[in-house]
Amino acid sequence: MIQLYSDSRCPFSHRVRIILNEKDMDFKILDVNINARQDLMQLNPYNETPVLVDDIDKNNRKRDLVLIDTNIMSEYIDERFPHPQLMPIEPAEKARMRMKIHWLDRQLFQHVRLLDTNLNSKDAKMKKELEKARKIISSSLDEIAGVFTLNKKMEYFDSTHLTLLDVSLLPVLWRLNHYNIEVKKTWAGLMKYAETQFNRKSFLDSLTAAERSMKQ
Repeated sequence: MIQLYSDSRCPFSHRVRIILNEKDMDFKILDVNINARQDLMQLNPYNETPVLVDDIDKNNRKRDLVLIDTNIMSEYIDERFPHPQLMPIEPAEKARMRMKIHWLDRQLFQHVRLLDTNLNSKDAKMKKELEKARKIISSSLDEIAGVFTLNKKMEYFDSTHLTLLDVSLLPVLWRLNHYNIEVKKTWAGLMKYAETQFNRKSFLDSLTAAERSMKQ
């Protein structure tokens, strides 16, 4: 069985939880709190969530596979449990999607991690860095929103069905209020898409109590 070491507030963990719920498979979420931090450090030298562990034996002595990168986890789950399929089969299309996810990682998640770890900082220099991160995220969302403005009927991000691209984007959109990022009027199409996906069963099932409070 797959086990996911997951922080209840972590957007990277959230991405993997959405996928696990979308696949409707057996898995176990291990909430990483103070008591579980020591276990996490043994699995991940960077002491970051998420961490995916697969095929633990019944005596809990052997870990056959340990993954610590969100994108690697996402593709591994999709390939091991191929229904519903969240990545294209054709190599060129798969590469294009990987490039788009890479862009999201650079333009959004790189700055999201800074916000997550320093959101309540009182340091004046860090506050400036956080504001800079918010502006970069907002500018990147302007670009994404433009895609939905051009195609008002688009239900998914650059696809006809849910993909890993959607899974990568939705945790950020869910946390805009939490990160103090203002939703612009020009994002109407993007936010309509987001609200539709927020009501998807796999997304609702993926939410922790801490994450539910972020959007109130």
